[in-house]
Amino acid sequence: MFRSLKELLGYQLLAKDGHMGKVHNFLFNDEDWKIRYLVLDTGPWILGRKVLISLLALRQPVWASETFPVDLTREQVKSSPDVDFAKPVSRQYEERLLQHYRLPMYWRMAAAIPGRPAYVPPQFFSKQEDQAHKEVDSHLRSAKELFGYQVNALEGDVGALTDFIVEDEDWDIRYMVVDISSWLGSEKLVLVALEWVSNIDVSREEVLIDLSQDAVKFSPAFDPNLPVNRQYEEVIYDYHGRPKYWQVVE
Repeated sequence: MFRSLKELLGYQLLAKDGHMGKVHNFLFNDEDWKIRYLVLDTGPWILGRKVLISLLALRQPVWASETFPVDLTREQVKSSPDVDFAKPVSRQYEERLLQHYRLPMYWRMAAAIPGRPAYVPPQFFSKQEDQAHKEVDSHLRSAKELFGYQVNALEGDVGALTDFIVEDEDWDIRYMVVDISSWLGSEKLVLVALEWVSNIDVSREEVLIDLSQDAVKFSPAFDPNLPVNRQYEEVIYDYHGRPKYWQVVE
């Protein structure tokens, strides 16, 4: 099912032995647009501390009560390595965090069983391969940081990024919500598929998309009060004449 990422902010985090706080943010990988971590605000349990929780520890969400149960204890979270959110999260930090949680390194996982990735143990990597994994940039980005970024079509500005639409089964971000009201002169939201994003310029706070201004202007309107379903996706992809991701054969 598709969900607004912004609406998931504030959900309660429930450890095996009690409440821990609320979802403050999400970190995603800008190469595959997959959510990798949620940022837990531990106040008032631990005032002033924010902690990364791997999505690999997430159990089945309880949507009715807006709760995310995780397969961790409060002590595991409390004693997790501190992270400086003013700096990019490094691959070395990810290793320390996942080792602390006793979770597999997701970059060593390969899809082997449908719906359940297989872990490739460290002993199957050469020392050179293992070192290469440690040195690579993790490409993690803050979702909230991108809210408000200017969205540029091929000819120029068309609006602002206001939200992401994510699949709650595999935590892939599929669309960004673009508010084109100020550019258009009347209220309108549109969805832009993430495979149509050409570049994210953090220094300029801009997102470049591979669509013309007219294509965005006349794109099917998005109503946040209505669910995003396959029928609506068909309309969007057919309008833009782009291959549908659910039909693409690797």
